[in-house]
Parts: sequence; C-alpha cells; structure tokens
Amino acid sequence: MNRARLPGRSAPGRDGATLDTASNGVTVSTATRSQSPDLVSDGPVRTCIGCRRTAPRSVLVRIVGAEVEGRLLAVPDPDAVRPGRGAWLHRDRGCVELAERRRAFARALRLPGPVDPTAVREHLVEDEHDSTARHINRKRVDEV
Repeated sequence: MNRARLPGRSAPGRDGATLDTASNGVTVSTATRSQSPDLVSDGPVRTCIGCRRTAPRSVLVRIVGAEVEGRLLAVPDPDAVRPGRGAWLHRDRGCVELAERRRAFARALRLPGPVDPTAVREHLVEDEHDSTARHINRKRVDEV
C-alpha cells in the first residue's frame, strides 16, 4: 500500500537522516544526532534539568524523588541505582538554582508539588569539598 506524504511531514531515510518535505514539494535531508560529529561521546548522553544542556552521563548526577514525613525531596543518586524515575543535573550550584527557579525538579520527577532540593545542594557541597581535597593532595604528591 503506497501512502502519500502530507506536506511538512518527516520520514526517516535509509541512513537514519530525516527527510523533511516542504509545502513546495522540495525534500531536504537533515542529519540526526548520531551523525553529528560534535555530539560523539563515550557512553549515554543525558540532559541537565537546570541548564537544559546535554552531557555524558558520567558528568551528571542522577536525582530521584522521595517522600519523607509528607515532604517531597529531591535526593541525589550518585550510583544511579535507586528505583524510580530519575532526572539528571550537572554538579554545579548554578544548575541547581536554575532547576529550582524553573520548578524543574517536580516536573522532571513527575511529582505533584514543590520539591525540596536541600539534599542535592548538600551533596554538591560535599562533592566540591572532596574534589578540592583530591586536588590539594595530588599537588602535594607532585611536589615531593
């Protein structure tokens, strides 16, 4: 059965590219994400809920929702093993603030109300402290 394409609709091509047909009948091929050399990474790519930029999963921290004493919390899941729906966030205070301002925690985790990101902020402070300590220790080893 041969189905006619409607103007403005997309169809996947043989090489994975999308073929966009304009209303004038001209077909234009647009590259898919897998074909773009700028987006080649080592492993899965996720989107930060704060800044909305994509990054390798290894650069981001996973966040899950939890209910404690009737309060909805965003809890860091650095090992990415906790059950439930997760969201991804850069290990940066700015991204946490953006996500909080945009109310992205509740939306990304599909929770029915405001979410408290205090545990995520505390985790980032600990993470920054650990990375600073590793940097100082590495520097001392190099000096010896």
